[in-house]
Amino acid sequence: MATAKRQDELKNHPNVKGQVPPHSEEAEKALLGCMLIDENVPMELISLVKPSDFYYRANKLVYEAMSAIWNDNRPIDLVTVTQELDRMGVLAEAGGAQYVSELSNFLPTSANFRAHADIVKKDSQLRQLMEASNSILEKCYAGEDALSTLQYAEKAVSDVAENQGISALLPFDEAVNEAVADFDALLRDPLARRGLQTGFRGLDGLLGGLHGGDLVIIAARPGQGKTSIGMNIIQQVATAHLTNGEPSKTQDPKVCAIFSLEMPASQLAKRMIASVAKVDFSRLAKGELKGAEEWKRIAAARSALCRAKIFVDDTSLTTPMDILSKCRRLKREQKRLDLVMVDYLTLMSSGKKVENRQQDVSEISRTMKLAAKELDVPLLLLSQLSRGSEKEKRKPQMSDLRESGAIEQDADIIMFIYRPHAGEDDSPDKDTAEIIVAKHRNGPLGTVKMKWVGENVSFEDYDGDDAPPKRDENAEFHKGVATLSEVTDGDAPF
Repeated sequence: MATAKRQDELKNHPNVKGQVPPHSEEAEKALLGCMLIDENVPMELISLVKPSDFYYRANKLVYEAMSAIWNDNRPIDLVTVTQELDRMGVLAEAGGAQYVSELSNFLPTSANFRAHADIVKKDSQLRQLMEASNSILEKCYAGEDALSTLQYAEKAVSDVAENQGISALLPFDEAVNEAVADFDALLRDPLARRGLQTGFRGLDGLLGGLHGGDLVIIAARPGQGKTSIGMNIIQQVATAHLTNGEPSKTQDPKVCAIFSLEMPASQLAKRMIASVAKVDFSRLAKGELKGAEEWKRIAAARSALCRAKIFVDDTSLTTPMDILSKCRRLKREQKRLDLVMVDYLTLMSSGKKVENRQQDVSEISRTMKLAAKELDVPLLLLSQLSRGSEKEKRKPQMSDLRESGAIEQDADIIMFIYRPHAGEDDSPDKDTAEIIVAKHRNGPLGTVKMKWVGENVSFEDYDGDDAPPKRDENAEFHKGVATLSEVTDGDAPF
């Protein structure tokens, strides 16, 4: 009943009946008046309010003049504003000196300028939403492709929300206190601030896990195991909540998304089943299993993977905006999203008109980084390497990333897979792999030894003499070391 009444009120609103966009002439005038009578007001408003936030053309021009005066470090008053409008050639259009004088006398005090600014910003945002809605309607009426129209609609609304985000300078003590609080939590428990665990002991020890917003590049030459290690990480993250095949009562399942431009979903599923069940993939593909024991392991792998929240898209012609749109939808539906993998960059197109492939890859890399940041998830982006390292028989380096140096700039973590003895059947090190962390924006670089198990198309922790020690998650850490709250008698500033 209340909802129906509210709908009737909205339909009968004067602005709705007259199709008048939201605006407040009084709030706009009051805001400009406050800037004229109080020299401290522009200091807060210039970075918060834009000229486009004003509905009336005259008010917009006056605010543009005030912004120009402020940027030139001159005082804002009746004389300077009038002169600036005259210099801009819009004095008459802005109402002349008389209108500026009216603004300076519009309010006796500037005490409520923040409330006036809130009204102007709110009306501006509503008008932007209306413009976005109208452009979406035009596309719908034109009968354009439904999927591309939906993606456009999501982006248009998202852009309005993003444009309203105001970045302000914050006191540094807030960041300092937050950092020290993190140090204190880590001292109490080193696992407290760890990122998403890959399931590989050495890799987690070096990276400290994967963190939200990270763009993680996994690059290698063809046949070195890019897809395999990516799928291994997805599988271990997605099944971490299972103990002996049964869901944990204390840990929620992680939601993972895979975008495969190279392999169909069924092929990925077969490889993952072979990896989880520890069954020879080539024999599995030929139907040459060795009895009931292997079938039991396959059944157990099937049960675990079906209980995992893994979502796959194997559309070949996928753009970064397609991926972002689908991930937004998945996160909204599942209430969370923990890890995304894209296989692989070289097969993607930005979907935009660019002059060459290098610019195309640069656009893809930039959009993937922005997607990781917006979604607040680690994004694994697999990539090919150029032939340089293979021809010269050396370890890969960042200059080997194909087609664009932008990948090197945008990525938070860059890892290379290096298997120097791959294909050498008589070599004792044929199954030894090195994961080279060549870039780590927030941590150390290094190399992690791993074992390649070709028959299971998977990687495993290295078990040699120099293998990293196993971590006991129930161990007591840093015995005898005082925490910050203890040395400050509980008076820490956070």
